Order: sequence, then C-alpha cells, then structure tokens
Amino acid sequence: MSSGSFAYHYGARGRNSTEPMRDTIGWPLLGHADGRLQKLAEVPQDRPDWAQDLLQIARAAFLADKLSLRSRAVDGWTRRIDLSVEVISPDVWGPSALHLLTRLAETLSADRWTITVRPGAQRWPQQGRTTYADVEEVALFSGGLDSTAWAAERAKVAQGPLLLVSYFEPQWSRQQDRAFTMITSAARRDIAQLKASQQVRLTRKLEASARTRGLLYLATAIYLAAAHGVSQVTVPENGQLAINPPLTPARVAACSTKSVHPGTLHLLNSLIEALGGAVTVTNPYLHLTKGQVCQRALIAGLSPTALTHSTVSCGHPPRNRPDARHYHCGHCYPCLIRQSGLLAALGNDSTPYKTDVWRLGDREDAATDRRALQRWLCHPFSVRDLTTDTPLPSNIDPSPLLDVVESGRVELRQMFAQQGHPITRVDTPPRQLAWEGHLRV
Repeated sequence: MSSGSFAYHYGARGRNSTEPMRDTIGWPLLGHADGRLQKLAEVPQDRPDWAQDLLQIARAAFLADKLSLRSRAVDGWTRRIDLSVEVISPDVWGPSALHLLTRLAETLSADRWTITVRPGAQRWPQQGRTTYADVEEVALFSGGLDSTAWAAERAKVAQGPLLLVSYFEPQWSRQQDRAFTMITSAARRDIAQLKASQQVRLTRKLEASARTRGLLYLATAIYLAAAHGVSQVTVPENGQLAINPPLTPARVAACSTKSVHPGTLHLLNSLIEALGGAVTVTNPYLHLTKGQVCQRALIAGLSPTALTHSTVSCGHPPRNRPDARHYHCGHCYPCLIRQSGLLAALGNDSTPYKTDVWRLGDREDAATDRRALQRWLCHPFSVRDLTTDTPLPSNIDPSPLLDVVESGRVELRQMFAQQGHPITRVDTPPRQLAWEGHLRV
C-alpha cells in the first residue's frame, strides 16, 4: 500500500483475507470481555443481528484506527483506510447504511474510509441460562465527572435495573471502581456494570489518537440495549465538550474529538434507523456547562470530595506518569474545563493535579492548552464558529448550543480571573447572524 494507505479484513473466527493486499485483523487482537458481555445480553428472545454487526464493525474500525499510524500520512494526520468486515446480515447493510457508516467514521477520525461488508459472521450463541440479566436503562459510564453525575441522578430513580457500560482503562480503573461503588451504595435501584477492554494485544507501535474509540463504546451499549428491548442509550457529556469547538485553526475537525457532537449522534441514529433498529442515542447534558453538571451532581447527593477525588476527566493517561496518585495532569484542555466547572459549582477545586498550570510560564510546553484557551476567550464566538467546523443536524436549533458555549466561556473567564490571569479583551459576539442556511448534516 502507498504511504498513509491501509487495507484490512476483519474475519469471523480468525479467517484470513483472500485478498493478499489486506492485513487480517480479528477479535484475538482486542482483549474484549465477550463472556461478561454475553452474560449481560442473555435474554429469552433473539438478539438483533444488526446490533451485533454494528458492534463487530465498530471493533474492526477501532482496530484499523489503532494499527494505522498517522505519522505515515503525507500530512501527518489524514489516512486512507480500506476495511472489509464479515457480518451476519450483509443485505441489511445497503448503500444508504454504508454511506452513513462511512460519513460517521470520517466525522470521527477525519480520515478517508472505505468500508465494505461480506457474509461469514455467525450469531453469538445463547448461553441457555434459566435466568437472565434484566435491564431497563442503559448509559455509558467512564468514571468521569459527567457520567458519574448522570449515574448518581439515575440511581435515585426507583425503576428497573440500570446498566452502566464502561471500558476498562488501566490507567484509572481504580477510580472507575471507586465511582461505581460510590453510586451503588445509595442507589434505589439495581445497577449492573459491564467493563469491557479496549486493549489491543500487540507489541507493535499503535496510533495514539484513536478517534473511533467513542464508536466502540457506543456500539457496545447499543448492542445491549437492543438485546433487552431498551429504546434509548444515554451518553452524558456537557455541552462544552460535546460541541468541543476548536481553540485554534490547527485543531479543527477530528483534531478536537467529536465523539458526542450532535452531528455525530445524528449520523449514528440515522444509521441505526437505516438498519431497522429501534434504539436512539441521546446526550442529556448537551445544554449544560461543566459547572451546571457539577451542580446537578451535588443535588444528586455526591459530596464535593467525591467530585474532586473519585472522578477522572484528564485527557492525558496517567500511565505516562509514574506517580499514580495524580490521575489528572492539570494542564490539558479537559482538566481546564473540569477546573472551571468545579470552581463555578464549589468555589474551589481540591483535585490533586500533577501540575499547577497557573504557575507555568507562557512559553512552557505544558502551558500550550492554557495559552490556546486564553486566546480563544479573547475573541467572540458566533453561530458561524459553531457550525463551520462540524455541521449540525437540520433539526437542531443552534441558539441553545451557542448559549451553552457562551455560558461555558463565562465559567472559563472566571477561572482565569480567579487564578490571576484575567481575560483583558472580550468582543461582543455577532448574535444577530441568521442560522438558517449554515452548514447542516
């Protein structure tokens, strides 16, 4: 293959590709928790084939993403990935579904994808248990502040069992367990947790960006929801990070992750509908800032110490830092958003950050995100900025999204002022821009 171009075949039961130019990849490379997954998916009725196929494709895309180094691309980022996946029902994956799938993958990773399906996969077998895990609600649970807040809110609702879907993150697995235990201790309903693994079992160098990881998480939750007849999967993410506007021109598109962006979820829900599924993925925190999410967590009964010491929001895995007591680097963009939210809700932030970003000089590498954020806050943010980077679905009014970004910017400015780095110039954004006619998904 040419530089920056990769071709793979994801085979069922380890079957090799019949095309010599494709590398064969398959489930042995991904240390997923199929045993636990199938136990939680054990239901009397047949599980929908489309949901298993979607999960298989998400696994294949994640593997292809990790195995394809962006450093080999001409521009150091954009790759061409040709992926063939064996599925149960290839006829369901018609041109419309494959087109939506390709758009979804390209939105997430900013690469050029060609995805095809072929027969060969088989249904995962029923275990034949006399009892099965009953589920009435499914939500993603990373152990971060937002997903912990949502789980705490839903734990107070006296309904049927709640299933929290997590992926094993070795760098903060202990914190995930602490957050889960904290929520279940005061729950008014049964709560189960699936902890799958995303660890690729290879010794070769792997791509670090992994923008398709969010699709893998969501496809796992969708599979379980479809198996249990649950109509909705919840992925809680504050509006600031869900929209995730680029702080600089160098961070446009997938350089700022879009895994929970409204446009991404719209494409995913459209794909599920095209496959004949009846599951919808929603973000209940889309119109909330980080500070407002923290306030919701407090109302749900979480203590300030629980928020600061039992949740993890860092974008830099602590496996790169020998001191495991510090789960937050303190200087990345997610850490800065976290700090602004906690300051807005609590008035202080006692999170044990590895680095005090406010003591760094402007020229230090670890202050890069702080500098970019400060410059971004010095300029107005308009509807054009909201929609140009990543299009919005045609049925979404951008005005509430613009409001949440502006409210988040207020929290961020207050943080800078409190830390002795006041924003000295703030222009009034041109809110009179009509939004009809801007880019749409």
